Amino acid sequence: MSSKHPIPPTTLPSTSTISPLATTSGTHPLTIGQNTYIQVRAHLSTDHGPVTIGSGCVIGEYSTVGLQQQDSEKDDETIDDDVGAGPGEGVVIEDHVVIEAKAVIEGGTRIGEGTMVECGAKIGKGARVGKIAPLCSVPPGEVVPDYTVIYGFNERRIDRSVPEAVRVRTAEALVEVLKKAEMAMRATQSARKAGN
Repeated sequence: MSSKHPIPPTTLPSTSTISPLATTSGTHPLTIGQNTYIQVRAHLSTDHGPVTIGSGCVIGEYSTVGLQQQDSEKDDETIDDDVGAGPGEGVVIEDHVVIEAKAVIEGGTRIGEGTMVECGAKIGKGARVGKIAPLCSVPPGEVVPDYTVIYGFNERRIDRSVPEAVRVRTAEALVEVLKKAEMAMRATQSARKAGN
């Protein structure tokens, strides 16, 4: 990458994978938990604050995590580590979160454990999303309680029907499937190169 897009200091356990086609940029820390999978063309930006992604997470294709442009009046704000993402520009994604393709997670946000952020959803700057919340859109600064499902035109309901153990197993199974698919893709590419 060019000097315009520095690579952030990254903590990546051996059990986690960042696709070679995913991108990272920034100077703040990028911390990724165990058994997490970052898919192709996902972009993780620590340009304006740290990004912490928990264990057993999936960040989908073409998703963006982290603030892309910083408000000039917010330059002095920081992340409060006791709370996770605070009023600053960092992002905290807790364990077993699935962020589907083309979702946008802006800076200063916290995504609660076991949350599913659906395709194309946008979590606005400074939003707080509790557990189990398939989403359409969350405006900047909004706090969404645990077990809230947002659907349609900002309709909401509480859903506690899926036991936490099932959500964890589902996220873990998805990570394993994605890792196996990438290994198969790499093996196919290697075989093609060897055949040429």
